[in-house]
Amino acid sequence: MKATIIILSCFFALKTGAQALQDINYSYLYNPNEKFALHITPVHSNKAWVVLYDLRFKTSTDEPLRFVIQWEKRDALNDKQGVRLTEDSLNIHKSEKGIWGSISFSEPEAPRIIVAKVVDNEAKQAWMFYKNILPEYPVNGYLMNSNGQPYLDLFVQNETTFSIGSPANSDRSWIVSYYSDDFPAAAPAFSEGLARVPSIMKVDSTFTLSPSQKTMYDSAGLYLAQTDTSSKEGFAFRSYYDYPKYSRIENLAGPLIYVSTKQEADRLRAAKSDKKSFDRVILSITGDTERAKSFMRSYFRQVELANQYFSSYKEGWKTDRGMIYIIFGMPEEVYKFTDREVWSYKNEVYKVTFDFVRSPTLFDPDNYVLVRNKKFQETWYQVIDLWRNARF
Repeated sequence: MKATIIILSCFFALKTGAQALQDINYSYLYNPNEKFALHITPVHSNKAWVVLYDLRFKTSTDEPLRFVIQWEKRDALNDKQGVRLTEDSLNIHKSEKGIWGSISFSEPEAPRIIVAKVVDNEAKQAWMFYKNILPEYPVNGYLMNSNGQPYLDLFVQNETTFSIGSPANSDRSWIVSYYSDDFPAAAPAFSEGLARVPSIMKVDSTFTLSPSQKTMYDSAGLYLAQTDTSSKEGFAFRSYYDYPKYSRIENLAGPLIYVSTKQEADRLRAAKSDKKSFDRVILSITGDTERAKSFMRSYFRQVELANQYFSSYKEGWKTDRGMIYIIFGMPEEVYKFTDREVWSYKNEVYKVTFDFVRSPTLFDPDNYVLVRNKKFQETWYQVIDLWRNARF
């Protein structure tokens, strides 16, 4: 079973009055049927802030001509309106694929919250996005693609070339640390224990790059770029061979841990790249060839979306939000606060709410951790049963 979700509150007619950011349902952030996605990344360096943004459309059409981004700054999430930023303070670029650019502030002038209102002038609809500008935010650089455009995804393909940019326009070199760690998948929502990450990670290798030097990150794993390895500033990303949509059999076993018994998970891992062995395990789970096909198609579509939305210092499917998104699907309601996100599911099968607390690290300053509770156990197994019978 999969509920059809139509969320009218995702849209805000232009005639609608001002609204507090904390009162908006942000479920459209995780809706794969939206026409676009907006990435906003604050970068802090030398007493200045640069807010990078990239509005990407899913198809290359004339849609960017219909859309504009209106920017404003606010002091608090309960403010119903803010101070509009003028066009001359914005660095805007348009292309067939979308709209991208940057907004610069000196540190004293930086807003507490930067707000983007994406407006579809033709359909008379708008979507709200925001980012907190926190003094302790550690990001002080970013990747740039071959065209000099900031690259704001948290993952890269290993065969792609990038250079490193910084708002300081510094001539300082970047020291890049590489970690091959295979981080654990999230623990179930009802678990009393967490899939903990070691407090100290071993650096496998380091290399130095000049500010304009281009390179490929051809070893799959986690990278941390810093101008000073003794500081708490830098930015991290992961490199992959097969991501966010998995195509290799050996990459499919991991995400299935959430719906498999221990014995099934062991057999899936043991299959490695042997498709026949892998298929036999999936068939034993679903009990039917057609159900097996439906299960794999639906489940790994969710895995792909979790990787797109929630990639962090580890794969998106391994994160707490990624796990919940895979198992329960897109939430009907998402409310965002400075320190947490609240997801609610309300359908004919189950009603459940999950709280995710912001838990920033140098490797992911926007990391969120699920507040686990034993009360989720019954609902969890109920939904897992739906998945295993290909009825989700």
